[in-house]
Amino acid sequence: MSIAYRLENISFGYSGLTVLDIPELEIEAGKITALVGPNGSGKTTLLNMLSFIEVPGKGEISFFGEKVKNGDVLSFRRRVGLLLQNPYLFHSSVISNVESGLKIRGISPNERHSASADALAKVGLYGFEGRKATSLSGGEAQRVALARVLALNPEVILLDEPATYMDAESERRTEEVILELNREKSVTIIFTTQDILRAQTLADKVLSIFRGSIVSASLANLFSGKVSEGGKQFHTGKIVIFISGGSGNETHISVDPSDIVLSKESLHSSMRNSFKGRIVAIFEENGKVRIEVEAGERFQSLITHDSLKEMGLHIGDDLWLSFKSTAVKVV
Repeated sequence: MSIAYRLENISFGYSGLTVLDIPELEIEAGKITALVGPNGSGKTTLLNMLSFIEVPGKGEISFFGEKVKNGDVLSFRRRVGLLLQNPYLFHSSVISNVESGLKIRGISPNERHSASADALAKVGLYGFEGRKATSLSGGEAQRVALARVLALNPEVILLDEPATYMDAESERRTEEVILELNREKSVTIIFTTQDILRAQTLADKVLSIFRGSIVSASLANLFSGKVSEGGKQFHTGKIVIFISGGSGNETHISVDPSDIVLSKESLHSSMRNSFKGRIVAIFEENGKVRIEVEAGERFQSLITHDSLKEMGLHIGDDLWLSFKSTAVKVV
């Protein structure tokens, strides 16, 4: 197994506030890795560190086996492509925007034009070369920025919440590009998202990040509140969830969608948590079905297409959801 990044004893902060605290982390080369967490969890800061824009206050980063030194980050930065949530496009043509990084690196006009045209074709914008970047829709602008990254032919591509401002077509095309680059060229791809189920659809490995640390819990059903009853219950302010044990100081819990059992009637079982709710959304997720249920809190569960058909579930149906106290992870 080849390692793209190895982080050891990383700490980073602003104005005395610690934003990242990662004792150890390895990200495998040639794979797709998703960084999942809520707003403010440290995802973007970590991505900036992996792109060598930010330098850790403490600790060490190795990139494909080479230790990164503060005075030599530019050579590493040029091996990485970063797509920001709100990429800046110059007030010029689409092709000029895509060529800009290659021009800075001294690539000849013919070579950079050819590479840029190929990159635009990959993101589904063939024929857009002469258009003004300012005339594009938000999704098209994001794809131009992605083409600018692709034209540089980086070893690693980093994407910060790539679907946030994309329309459905741009999101679909971007996902196709990600999978194609990874499968055909073994490009290492790392992206951030708040959607754990979307991450599971695309990524070979999903890393949950919460309050600047990598945690083992799934963050799909993340609830805030407080522990009571000697660490046996968790109050969200709307519902009470039985847990297997907490110290009393925890403020968040999570429940993996695959640990939630759905039923039309209340189940007689050993599962201590059981809530009646209503289906508010149904989505297809990489061959499975995501069911969102409003039951005091909004829960997400994953089931098969066969289960959906057998249960005859539809948006608006009443439904029971159940899970064990041991399925609850205290974060």
